[in-house]
Amino acid sequence: MLTKDDVKGLCVMIPTPCIEGGEGWETEHSIDMEETARMIEMYIQAGAGSISACGTTGECAALLWEEKCEFIDTIVQVNRGRVPVFAGATSLGTKETIRQMRGLKDIGADGAFVGLPLWQTPTMKNAGNWYEHLAEAVPDMPIMIYANSNFFKTTFPTPFWREIGKRGKSVVITKISYSIANLLQDREAAPQVNFMAGEGSIYNAWRMTRGTPHKITTIWSSGSAGMGPEPYVALADAVLRDDEQRVEEIHKDLSSLPPLFAPTPPGTFAELNVQANRYAANIAGYLKPSPTRVPYLLDDMPDNWKKQAEDHAKAYVELRKKYMKAPVS
Repeated sequence: MLTKDDVKGLCVMIPTPCIEGGEGWETEHSIDMEETARMIEMYIQAGAGSISACGTTGECAALLWEEKCEFIDTIVQVNRGRVPVFAGATSLGTKETIRQMRGLKDIGADGAFVGLPLWQTPTMKNAGNWYEHLAEAVPDMPIMIYANSNFFKTTFPTPFWREIGKRGKSVVITKISYSIANLLQDREAAPQVNFMAGEGSIYNAWRMTRGTPHKITTIWSSGSAGMGPEPYVALADAVLRDDEQRVEEIHKDLSSLPPLFAPTPPGTFAELNVQANRYAANIAGYLKPSPTRVPYLLDDMPDNWKKQAEDHAKAYVELRKKYMKAPVS
C-alpha cells in the first residue's frame, strides 16, 4: 500500500477526453478511449510521477459511473504499474464513495482521489468522520484528499488536518487548493500526509518549507499539464532536488505567462474553471481537441475569457519548447 513517500515529482491531474459530438446528455459513452491511451503514455514518457483522474478539470461531475470505470480501466492498462494512479471517488455521501472506491480498487487504481461530501457545509468533526469511515471500509486503498476550498465549503484550516492526523489512517497525500498561510502547522498536524502544492502555490510553498522537516517533494498540475507537462516536470525535479537557481528560473518563466483566467466579469474561476482549461488545452494542441460535457459547456465562456485563454495557451506553447528534449513541431 502506498505511503506519502511513494508519491514524488509531478502529479498530473488529467482531463477526460471527450469524443467529437459527445458533450450532450444523451451520450452514454462519451470518453475518447484512444486519446486517453495516447494521453497517459505521453504523460508517463514526459516524466509524470503520478496520475490523478476525475477531478474538476477531469469532469467528475459530468461522467456516468460506467464511463468512469471504463476510463480508469484504460488508464490502468496503459500505465502498467509504472506510476501511482489515483481515481476520483467524490460523491454526495459516504456509502456511494465507499462503493466507488471498492469498484475502482477492483479495476486496479492504486488510490482514491476524494474530496468532502458535496451537500452540507462540513464541520471538522464531520470531516474527520468522513475520512475515518472511508478508511474503515476500504483500509487497503490509500486516499488523496481533494482539498479545494472553492468547491468543498471549507478553507481546510489546521483543525481539519488535526482530525486527519488522528483519524484519516488511509490518507497519504493531499492536493493543496487553499491558502498555504498555515502550511507548516498543517503538516505538523497530519505528519502521515504528503502535502502537494499546485500551480498557483508551488513557489511559495517551496520557499516556506525548505530547510524544515516538512519540505514539499510533490507538486500538481491540471490545466497547464493539459497543454504539455514539461515545464512542471522540470519544476518538480528542481523542487525535489532543492535546486534554488533552477526553481527561480522556472518560476520566473511561468510567471511571465499571461493569466489563463480573465480578470473581469462576466464569469469567475469557480464558474468557468473546467471550460477555460479545456479551451486552452484545445488551442495548445498537446491533446486532441475535445468538447466539455454538460452541464459545463465551452459555449458558456464569454468572448473575453476565450481571448484570455487563447493568449495564455499560445504563450505556454512557446515556453514549453524550452523544456522539451526536442522542439515542438
